Amino acid sequence: MHKLNFNIKNIDAYHLKFSNEKSYWEEYRTTEKENFSDRFEFRSGWQTVYATKVETAVLKVELTDGSVGWGETNCPIGPEVTKVIVDGIIKQMVEGKEFQNPYELWNFLYDSQRGRGYSSGYWLDTLAMLDIGIWDALGNREKTPLCFLFDIQSPKKEIPVYLSGIRKSTITERINEAKKWVDSGIQGFKIFLTGNIENDLAELDILQSNISNVVEWMVDNLWMADYEAAVKAKLEFGNRGISFYECPLQPENISGHKLLVKEPGSPIAIGEHFRTHYQIESWIDSPRALDVYQPDIGRTGISDFLVQRNMAYEKNIPVTPHMGNGISIFQAATLHCAAVSSPRYLQEFQGGLASILQDSATTMWKYSGGKFTLPDAPGLGIAVNENKLQPYIVN
Repeated sequence: MHKLNFNIKNIDAYHLKFSNEKSYWEEYRTTEKENFSDRFEFRSGWQTVYATKVETAVLKVELTDGSVGWGETNCPIGPEVTKVIVDGIIKQMVEGKEFQNPYELWNFLYDSQRGRGYSSGYWLDTLAMLDIGIWDALGNREKTPLCFLFDIQSPKKEIPVYLSGIRKSTITERINEAKKWVDSGIQGFKIFLTGNIENDLAELDILQSNISNVVEWMVDNLWMADYEAAVKAKLEFGNRGISFYECPLQPENISGHKLLVKEPGSPIAIGEHFRTHYQIESWIDSPRALDVYQPDIGRTGISDFLVQRNMAYEKNIPVTPHMGNGISIFQAATLHCAAVSSPRYLQEFQGGLASILQDSATTMWKYSGGKFTLPDAPGLGIAVNENKLQPYIVN
């Protein structure tokens, strides 16, 4: 049994921006993008704003025993807000204090603001970043890969993945890009569609007919379908063997999702917008509003992910972590959680995003042959070079 108690000596948070890198969407549908400003952009047909350059927030935490850990939040829009929260609030609340385990820290910080309604958003994103950093420090201290601290038997040694998005401008380019990934061993693809069912099915049919040797296809509507369209899409996706239909209706529409789950077709996958186990209770209670649960570790942190995982399993709901805009620290945390998640589904993989830290970080997580192999390295399996991180820090 590993010791999980700790005392926090110091926390430093950083807002990073990678000005020489492409946006999250790379070349996907570039003719349909609208720059809201130099910093933000939209893609036609979707409501969600994205950054024109990849931005994130990372955190370094040092324990009084000398152990160091790194955390990252999945907060692509305004990540500097989480740094403000660390510098102005959290440091004063937790530095120099003893905690018996990371769960105690998470609950302490959550309880400190829950009465004011800060039960989601940037406050929880900041908690997630700190929580990941604490788990990394504990893994480094115990000289143990992070997932072996979870008290869960037999983490998966190999994690097969699917590519999240085929980010090229034209359908021909997307087909050619997908074929390259198939040649690399990738076993599945998730494609992003707008909720226009006729156009969505036409694109899906072209991709499926031109790309072979794919084990799983997934579809993400990014919350943009209305109920009538979603019912039809769910059935048609099921007829095409789609493994899950992600984010069909608006994220607040629990009643609509409960009805949609009952309709024939592909399973409904949801979870990336939740932060806490309190938020998911009404979605997984009968009649449930989702079939597959996708927690985002950069928003839940590791401690509450483990609580949420157990809650979903009690309802016989499979869990497969969402992997969004984060870089290598976030990716490593996600993969450790994937190692203790459901074997039924491939794990989401963001392709080149996770390598964006380049020589500023060394990761023991290497993609090869369509999968990641659990490294023997302690903690997250990430080593950050702070000197080489400096050019990306936004002051």
